[in-house]
Amino acid sequence: MLRVILFLQIALLGLFIGAGYFVYQELLLISSEVDNALQVISEIQALLPKLESAIDTVNNLEEVFQNLSGISEILSLLLDPLQSNS
Repeated sequence: MLRVILFLQIALLGLFIGAGYFVYQELLLISSEVDNALQVISEIQALLPKLESAIDTVNNLEEVFQNLSGISEILSLLLDPLQSNS
């Protein structure tokens, strides 16, 4: 009877050690993934000022294109004044 209890204690201890090792491996994996995520976040933070600059440039180009349509109308009136009268 004592041998059965000893066997069950050893088996239970082995299960606890196996579960502990599994949890340890999973925590290492999670830690590695968190480090990767933090690295990606820092890279994105480094790129944000450049992205904001590009967005400002695009917004400025939009204003320029809107002004170009007005300039085009003025030029067409100046170059072909008779077209507006016909």
